[in-house]
Amino acid sequence: MATSIALALTTAAITACGGGSSDAQASSADTVSSAPSTVGVAASASSAASDVFVTTNASAVAAVTTTASASVAATQPASSTSPSTSTSDADTATEIVVAANTPNTQPQASPTSRTAATAVPRPAGNTGTGFFVSGGKLYDAKGVEFRIRGVNRNHWDSYGTPAGLPLSGANTERMVLSFANSTTYNMNIVATQTVPNKIVPIPGNWTATCKSDVASLSAIVDVWVAQASTWTQLNSTGLINIANEWGPPNSTVWRDSYIDAIGRMRAAGYTGTLLVDSGGCGQDAQDIVKYGAAVLAADPQKNILFDVHVYGGFSFPATASWQQDYATAMAQLKATGLPIILGEFGPGKSIGPSPTLITPQQVIATAEANGWGWMPWSWDDNNLANCSSDDNGFSMTLHCGTYKTAADLTAFGQTIVPILQNTAVKASIFN
Repeated sequence: MATSIALALTTAAITACGGGSSDAQASSADTVSSAPSTVGVAASASSAASDVFVTTNASAVAAVTTTASASVAATQPASSTSPSTSTSDADTATEIVVAANTPNTQPQASPTSRTAATAVPRPAGNTGTGFFVSGGKLYDAKGVEFRIRGVNRNHWDSYGTPAGLPLSGANTERMVLSFANSTTYNMNIVATQTVPNKIVPIPGNWTATCKSDVASLSAIVDVWVAQASTWTQLNSTGLINIANEWGPPNSTVWRDSYIDAIGRMRAAGYTGTLLVDSGGCGQDAQDIVKYGAAVLAADPQKNILFDVHVYGGFSFPATASWQQDYATAMAQLKATGLPIILGEFGPGKSIGPSPTLITPQQVIATAEANGWGWMPWSWDDNNLANCSSDDNGFSMTLHCGTYKTAADLTAFGQTIVPILQNTAVKASIFN
């Protein structure tokens, strides 16, 4: 089955699984936004901007709340119990219900922890100063549980309106970077547009998307190692996504290659949480189910967050021999006890080169029920020319990330943004 999944996914364009747009792109080996690289780094929103938002679609929040109860049974093994929830997440869950019943179109404060959460100690042997994993959860530098509820961003060098993304409520931003640019240029964008807005950055390398050869992953790690003096500056405030969607499905090659890659990253000084995508274009659950524990155990820092992407490789239920049954795969992932994020998913309208009918509400409900983070693709992907989008694509915004009101959002964005605004809690390190 894994071989069939790989064949099916690799025949598709990368657009629907972590990169690409209808604008002119770099080669498939280097998926980069077509937005001009001359865009200045100037305008980043002030920290205060991230504390204000506008609720745009309370009914979407209600849909997640309604779906969640069914999702728990569908995505957890019969012997498991509901995951424990931190105080801040419990408070947020209550607010989801309130928001669903009380539409609000006025600016209001972004969700934050309502009561002090009990800090979790850093695991023995972890020498880092930033985010870490323990007991299947992600924690920030203060030892407070941090649930990723964020977005992916494709046009990393064109921010739309300066306050656009912070107004979404997202607490995390996973971004496509072009490593053809200078480290100073790239880091300046990351540093000025995320942390000042209380958004946790996850820079990543997309040059081996949907590739399975060991050499392509090794080449990516070569770049991270060569640029370690720059990117290790995020050891305390961010995560690093080693390689978007690299690797063969259900394979010891995925396991062994990542064990080697992580060892090299640690030796180069990366002590923070490393995000590791599953193979099979990010969609193969079995890499993590069978080999994730070995990858985590081999890490000197014991600090790996595993990433699964929900596109056409999943169906609910499976309708083709090469597809994974969504409920079964999610239950298997939960049973591992590993820290997991559903790091990409689209509008679920059976569109794009890797189509699925699994809705974003279903994916989010699965993540919430299992205590996982989630990040839809993407804030500013585009299916039309001039960095524009409509409801037939994967963008949450109509024009290159610009967002002031609901009128700037696609239907996908109008589903996701209010959920972010009502659930995403900022990392306690920003308090």
